[in-house]
Amino acid sequence: MSREVLMLADALAREKNVDRDIVFEALEMALASASKKRFDEDVDMRVSIDRDSGEYETFRRWLVVPDEAGLQEPDREILSFEAKEQISDIEVGDYIEEVVESVPLVVLAHKLLSKSFCSASVTLNVNKF
Repeated sequence: MSREVLMLADALAREKNVDRDIVFEALEMALASASKKRFDEDVDMRVSIDRDSGEYETFRRWLVVPDEAGLQEPDREILSFEAKEQISDIEVGDYIEEVVESVPLVVLAHKLLSKSFCSASVTLNVNKF
């Protein structure tokens, strides 16, 4: 799978004439968005792709907030005292992260192709009139 990620990033960078890092960032955001759909709650996700190997990891994360502020978004935040129980030197504004199962790249590719196909289909239908 990792080789496919690198090939995809290189191909998109060439095709769109953009920097490879921008493509990786877009892929990370797209994979994170696809990963969020696996949860019923409104979670915060982060995906990190290794630019050399193509391997990627997905993390669910919680923002550390001050104890006195309380939780405004319980599925995305953690109180400072609770976070310190896990990581003693963590500070407000940092994130607690937990590795979760990554969405296979084929799922993302399928969604991208479906959107491209739908977009092309709409364009073709509009051009008929």
